[in-house]
Amino acid sequence: METPLLETPPDNAAHSFVPLGYIAVYDATLNCDFAVLAYKEMDNDLGNWRVCIRSTQTVGATLEAPTIAQKARETGTQGKPFFLWGYKLEPTASDPRQIEFRVYQESGIPKELEIFVRLRQFDQSADKPQSLRVPWPT
Repeated sequence: METPLLETPPDNAAHSFVPLGYIAVYDATLNCDFAVLAYKEMDNDLGNWRVCIRSTQTVGATLEAPTIAQKARETGTQGKPFFLWGYKLEPTASDPRQIEFRVYQESGIPKELEIFVRLRQFDQSADKPQSLRVPWPT
């Protein structure tokens, strides 16, 4: 098994960390490995928690639990299955790459986090999409 490009931070006096998922994808055009890590960060004193997404090549995201719960409720009332949060890269005519952090909801409650990635093949065409879906932590 390959060594991951990102690892969950070690626990410390203030915070505990629980890994949620990791995905590594290769962009042949850039000859570059791309990795994304999701983990739950808990405040040891207050009990608050958030989901953090770190990336080797892009900006990640921080998903604060109360804010995500509110957005899931709003998304549910709109009849949409998921909403995007944090960094995203949208495909264009000249660059097919796509990166999205999606939060899926059911009945207005967050249920899953998806890291969706589509990079490029050597000829700069779109490679097959890859994704990681993990349950939303409770």
